[in-house]
Parts: sequence; structure tokens; C-alpha cells
Amino acid sequence: MSNPKRIVELDSLIQLSSKWALNKNDYKSDYLKQISDPNTEIANRTDSVKTDSIINTIAFHFFKELAYGNQAPVLQYQGANFKLTTYNISTLLNDYLKHKSLGQLVNYLNTQSAEVIKLLKTLETYQDSLPSKEAKVKLLTKAVNEYRWLNAIKQNQNIVLVNIPSAQLRTYQGNNAVLFMKVIVGKRSTPTNTLSSPIYQVTINPYWVVPKSIATKEMLPKLKKDNNYIDRNHLQVLNRNYRVVNSNIINWDEYSLDNFPFTIRQSTGCDNSLGVIKVEFDSPFGIYLHDTPEKALFANSNRFYSHGCMRMEKPIEMGKWLFKNNPIALDSIDLKKCYNRPKPIPIPVTNNSIMIVWYSLVDFDEKGNLHFYKNIYNK
Repeated sequence: MSNPKRIVELDSLIQLSSKWALNKNDYKSDYLKQISDPNTEIANRTDSVKTDSIINTIAFHFFKELAYGNQAPVLQYQGANFKLTTYNISTLLNDYLKHKSLGQLVNYLNTQSAEVIKLLKTLETYQDSLPSKEAKVKLLTKAVNEYRWLNAIKQNQNIVLVNIPSAQLRTYQGNNAVLFMKVIVGKRSTPTNTLSSPIYQVTINPYWVVPKSIATKEMLPKLKKDNNYIDRNHLQVLNRNYRVVNSNIINWDEYSLDNFPFTIRQSTGCDNSLGVIKVEFDSPFGIYLHDTPEKALFANSNRFYSHGCMRMEKPIEMGKWLFKNNPIALDSIDLKKCYNRPKPIPIPVTNNSIMIVWYSLVDFDEKGNLHFYKNIYNK
């Protein structure tokens, strides 16, 4: 990178960093401007080698962040190990320095993702507005870098992406967005957590094991007032040994929030709160993707109703997509038929599928149009 013209070119590109959702101050722009000044003298060979090393480091840093973003999305739980190996930045730099221009490399990296292309165009519009709409610029800048990161990691694995503010889900297979659906996510008092985690299993006809917080805070007061609550809601009570016990002989008045030695689960079947499909992944929050019998809620624009889990609009399509390499996995099961307390069927997910739940106030609809969404959790 010792060619003065290349140094000037690099400096001119870095000066445009904000146009590409980056910060020029991250790349020692003052140093480059000083070095590119024809009046600047380098005292000796040692200083020259050191200068070349600094310039190469600056160039590598700049183009790496154009490729992968300057920050991965902040997630409350990071259970997936993402390797950012999609682009060999050093090789790309050497190739473009020899045969093309650094400006062409910028253009190449900025056009690898359809979402990034649209976000950058929208960002430019807001930056050029008078006065500049700083809040929107900030949201778009964040989104550009998160989608750069997403574009890089989705090359090596299947991605299921849930965005909380838009209450939407899409799946990616390489560069292709394959499946799009609405989801229902956590209400403000019980928000859905952000995370990344490998998907390891789909359960057909799952039990709903009621979280202890729901069992004690919401169900126990009803159990104390209504002897038929358990049967009417197709629930079962399990003791410490995880065996079903007769709820009619339990004196619920003896138990409280701090003294509740039971597990409550809902029987399998059409009325089960999880529906007929549950997608499971590692999570310290006890949340997962699942079907729901309450289909009417998907017609609402504000779909924030759950205790933290995510309900799918198209659960069968999701199951088939996850098992695309194993087409017989679901063929023997009539998922639209209402069975009476069917036995749960766990099916391992053997392909490399990763669940990502993030929080972005910028998202795309099914047609690829960009929208801004309300900050539902006030993050």
C-alpha cells in the first residue's frame, strides 16, 4: 500500500464512511491525510516499513467492516458460534490493488446483500434531507451493519431470523430469503429475549409445560377459585417425580408463590397452547417457536401478546423447511387433523440451522419494502 495514489484513494474513500454507515474516525483518517500530503517526508526505511504496516492495517480494518459490519447485533444470549470467514479481506485487497480500484472493492462489498443495498439508498436519502433526520439515520446505520453481519453468516448455515419490533420471521438459505411469516412475540411486561442458538429439534404434538411463573402467578389464583379449571383447560398436574397426580385431591389453598411443588402441563392436541409443532433451540429463557390455536391474532398489526415465546403463522411450512433434507419426516403425520391427546413425536434437526432473535426498528415486509417500527420495549 506504498503507492501514493492508492493512499490518496483510500483516504478519499474513508472520508465518505458515513455514506456507507461507518465512522471515518475509526480508521485514523488524520494519519492518512498527513501521509498522503506530498510535503510529508519519511525519514528512513524503518519508518517506511512502519508506515506501510499502519496503512495496510487501516485498509484491512475499513474493508473488513464494509464486509462484516462494524458491530454484530447485541444479543442477550449468544449460543451460536459464528465464523466470519465469508470474505478473505487480505486477498480481496491485493487483487483490487493490482487489477482494479479500491472504489470498486467498496462497491463490491456494498452490493452483496439486497437488504444492505436498500438500506444504504434509504440512508443516503435521510442524510441528504434538510434538516438531516438524525434519529432515522442512526437506526439505518445500525441496520446496515447488522445486515452486513447477517449476510456474512448466512452463507454457511440456514438462518431463522425473528425481528421483535416488526413481529416478523424470515428464513434464509444462502442469499435467498425462502420463508416469510408473521409471528406473535412477548408483550411489554413479558418481553421476548434476543438470542442466537442452534435449532436441534422439532416436536410434533408437544406438551406445553407451563413456566413456573405463569403457574404460580396466573394459574394458582384460578385453581383456588375454580375446581374445574384443570380439566376445562386440558391440564395435568405432575408431582416432584414428574408423575401425573389427581388434581381434585389437592388443596390448592395450601400452596403459594414460594411453595408450589408441582409442574403443570397442557395435554397434547388441537387445543394445546403450542399447537401441533414446537421448534426447539438452546435458550436460558425457556422460549421457543411454536404453533398456536389462536390464528385470528395474526391479523393484528401489533402482535405482542405472548409471555416471551414466539408463535408462528405458518408452522407446517416451517417444519417442512427445516426438514427439507428429510422429506419423509412429516409425511406420515396429518398435521391438520385433530387427534385426541396424541403422543409427542420429537424429530432431530440435522442440518445446520441457526435461530436468531434480534431487535431492529428497521425491517422489510414480504415484498422487500423497508419500514420503520415502534420501539415496543423502549430499548
